[in-house]
Parts: sequence; structure tokens; C-alpha cells
Amino acid sequence: MSKYKTADAFVSILKEHGVDRAFINPGGDFLEVLPSMAAARLADSNSPQMILCLDESVTASAAYGNYMVTGKPQVIMVHSEVGTLQLGGHYQNLQWGRVPVVILSGWWNQFDEPRKTWEGKPYDQASIVRNNVKYDRYVKYGEDLHEVMAEAFKIACTEPTGPVYLWFPIDYLTGEIEKPEGPPAVLKPDPLPAVDMATLEKIANILLDARNPMLVSGNAGRFPQNVASLVSLAEALCAPVQTGYSWMNFPSNHPLCIGIEHILGSRNMDAVYDDADVILVIDYDVPYLAAAPPPKPETKLIQIDVDPCTAGGRLLWGRGADIFMKADSREAIPALEKLLKDKISAEKKAELDDRFRIISALNEKTRQGWYESALNQSKSEPISADYLCHCINQVIDEDTIVVNHTLTHCASPTEQIVRTKPRTWFGCPSGAIGWAPGAALGASSASPGKTVVAIMSDGGFIWGCPTSVIWTSARYHYPFLAVICNNRGYGAVREPILKMIEKPNPGDEFLDEMAVEFQPDYVMIAKGAGAGYGRIVTKPEEILPALKEAIEAVRSGKTAVLDVHLPRICGW
Repeated sequence: MSKYKTADAFVSILKEHGVDRAFINPGGDFLEVLPSMAAARLADSNSPQMILCLDESVTASAAYGNYMVTGKPQVIMVHSEVGTLQLGGHYQNLQWGRVPVVILSGWWNQFDEPRKTWEGKPYDQASIVRNNVKYDRYVKYGEDLHEVMAEAFKIACTEPTGPVYLWFPIDYLTGEIEKPEGPPAVLKPDPLPAVDMATLEKIANILLDARNPMLVSGNAGRFPQNVASLVSLAEALCAPVQTGYSWMNFPSNHPLCIGIEHILGSRNMDAVYDDADVILVIDYDVPYLAAAPPPKPETKLIQIDVDPCTAGGRLLWGRGADIFMKADSREAIPALEKLLKDKISAEKKAELDDRFRIISALNEKTRQGWYESALNQSKSEPISADYLCHCINQVIDEDTIVVNHTLTHCASPTEQIVRTKPRTWFGCPSGAIGWAPGAALGASSASPGKTVVAIMSDGGFIWGCPTSVIWTSARYHYPFLAVICNNRGYGAVREPILKMIEKPNPGDEFLDEMAVEFQPDYVMIAKGAGAGYGRIVTKPEEILPALKEAIEAVRSGKTAVLDVHLPRICGW
């Protein structure tokens, strides 16, 4: 058997596992790999592309964004323990987002004595990440890279999918290894069990007997075919649907859609949860900050998912399901719809049709209320978040990819922006706020010819390492529009504090600091990093023209930034 460079083997392994791009912030641990990747890409445009990110945290959010669009496994390469640490809160984003990603890092082992912790124990680099990855492994000298990587990808891609961390001696990827006779082996993910038809029939009977059933789905839309399947299921049952904010699971303008969930509580879902006597929960994680109120104790919960405790370990509203079925939703949803249709009599169909008309009318009235509220604020100064998002909805098309990570103004995008096609709406299921800029970059990298619009808080823009993101966007021609919802204050923290304090102390330094009197010039930062268009928007009549200009700039290949000044969180 012949040999070939370990670095060449690494590139070949990535290609066989369907990796299109590797998001990197490399160090000495990847010196051999980088020329091999460049040479392979030059020889074959289907070989994985290196995407250099100037900050390690951007590698994580960009890989996340690329996965959202492609559904393919991802690779992140960072340097040693310092690079591992720099990913920070993004480990939790990757975990709760169920992103199948292999994170690779070297181990700086060039010491006379083994490194020790403060307690005198052997230094364990993977302890940095162990709470937030599915699997970690130290790769030793002599281990076959083909076997190691095949196992890593299999674990990452087995449901529930998630991140895997590999670390290795810093010179492990140098030298040569045995070359397999054919392509490197690819291990298939462990399959999910077949749909339990007996349990599914029990579920169908409960749903048909329910007075007010309800459907909830948070991430079923990561499989595009599930969107149409959920529509068919909801229409068969004539049940209202709440769709989570992480994926486009269900058309937001459908008569049965009660809205897109958002953190901190959705403005019209309380009554629906109160009325529901059975809730069918499909591929759903309760948000890291409470959204809709928990169902009543007597409400029956039925869950179809790949894990009864979600990847983040969050039971459904803290209580789990009354009936749980582990299944692939791509198979379970159509099977359940067929069972329901077979069981619905003409009399039952008339009853369901009446329910459809009632729910449709209520949802239409709610949506019209949202839109009218936005239009009523069309002349308000400072600019209303509702009106801003209403205008965004006017300038995008049905194929535009919307990446949303807002906090203080989280209701506005979910209510004002209509999404009807799979993989055109993405949100962050976890709490690392600097997700949106990099996620938009990653989504753009996987979406040539499509427009990507990212809506974020001013804090999210800052924490998202904008100079790194925009530099990479400009360097590789992955344009997107960043819309900054700038409340010019630490609104997510200051607003709750203001509600807690009956009367502030004059000159309260903490609250003054939370007001953030000094404002960075985000547009200047963006242009300095390579953005082709930027504008500060302070008046409502400027919004539509600015959005149209920005969208046109993105469609011409330029990254654009709009800094939109919204009402300040200014207190009493």
C-alpha cells in the first residue's frame, strides 16, 4: 500500500464527507494542511474551500450559517487551546442548534514536563468544551486519520446532531500515512428507529378526540420537505400551529399559523396555550428564555423528536411529554397525516372545517392588527421597530434568507416579516449574542445568487466581531445586509432594571452607563472593514429608500450595513 501526505489525506477525507468549506483561524497545527487545501482546490473546484476568519468565534457562527442553508456537516479549524477558548459561547449555540460540526485544534505539546492544572492534575484541553459537545477525543501519534475522522463525522451527524471536538499533537498532521486503495471510508450515521405505528395510531386518536389540539415545531424545518408535510398535517387536523424562530417550519402567513415564536413571550400565543387540551410537539426545544407561557398542568403533551431531553437538556416546559416517540420527523409527519385522514368521518370533517374557519379568522385578525400597528407608527420618531421590519418585508422577495437575532425588539421581525419557503428564516436557539453577523456570512457563502438579510441588536453587531465578519465577506465575495436595531442603550438589561426600581437615584451611575451615551459609528467600522455600503437611518421616511439602496448594493455583490436608530430605553 502506498503512502501520501497526512495533510493531503485530511483534505481528501473532508471532500468524501461532503464538506464544501472549512472555516479557519489556523496556527502552527495546520501549517501542512493549508497548502494541501489550496492545491486541491486549484486542481478541483469541488474540493473544500478554506474560509479565513480573522476571529475564531466567527468560524463557529459562519459554520452554523453555512449548515443552515446546506444541511451538510461542517469543519472548524482553530489554533490550540487559545483558539478553542476563543469560540466561547458559540459552543452552546452549536450544541442547541444541533449543528453537525467537527472542531479541530492542535495541542501544544512541546514541553519537557507534561503540563499541569492549578490543582496539579494533567492538563485536559477538551475540558474547555466537554459540557457542550457530543464527543471529544485526543488523537495520538500513530492513530489512523481516516478512522479518526470517519468516527468523528459519524458521531456529529447521528441524531441528535451536534458538535464534536478533536485535538491532536501540533505536528500530528505532518508526515505521511498509508493511502487507502479507494476513497477514504465514510461511516453512515446511526439510523433512527422506524416509526412505531401503534404509538402513532394512539397519537392520532388523541388528537382527533381533542377539543382544541395545537401543533408546535421548532426545528423540523431543517429538513426542507417537512415544511409541506407540516402544512398537510395541520390542514388535516385543522389545528393552530406555532412555529419556532430557529427555522422556517411553517408558512407564517398560513391561515392556521398563530405566529413565529420569539424569546421573552409572543404577544398573541397566551390564549392559544391556555385553550389547548393537547399539544403535539414535533422537533422542538423550549427557548433558552421563556417564550409562550407553559401549558396548563392538565394539557396532554405528545412529543415526536430524536431525543426526549433535547440536545441542550431542556425538557418540555420542565415536565417532559406524556407520550414520547423517538422518530425521524420526515417519516413520522406524513405517516400521522395519513392515519388522521383515514380516520376522519364526514361528520368529523364538518366539525374540523368549522374549527378551521374560526382559527383562520382569529389569525387573520391578529396579523392585520400587527400590520396596522406598524403602519400607524410610520411617522413616529424615533423609528418604530415594527415599522422598520414592516419595511424590510416590503423590499425582500420570497427567496431572501432572513437571519434574525434580536432581543429587546424580538417581537417585531417575527410578526412583520412573512416567510413561506424552507430555509428562508433562521434564528439563534441559544444565548451567545454575537451569532447573527457570522451566521449571515455563512448563509451567504452557501447561497450564491440569493439575498441575505441579517437583523440584529447593536450589541449583537458589536459582539459578532464585525471587522472580522465583514473582512471575510468582502474577501470571498459573500455579501449580506446587516440591519442594526440600535436602541442606543443596553436595552436587554436596562429595561428590566427600570421596571424593578420604583424611583431611580439621581445620577445613578449604573443606569447612566446602561444608557451608553457614547455611540460607536457602526457604519464607519463596517466600511473600514470592507463594506461597500453603509448608512445611519434616524427618520422613518428614510427607511424604505435606505433599504432599497442597501438591497441593491448586496445584489451587486457588496456587503451593506444600516444602523437604524430606534427608541431609546430611557426610563421614566
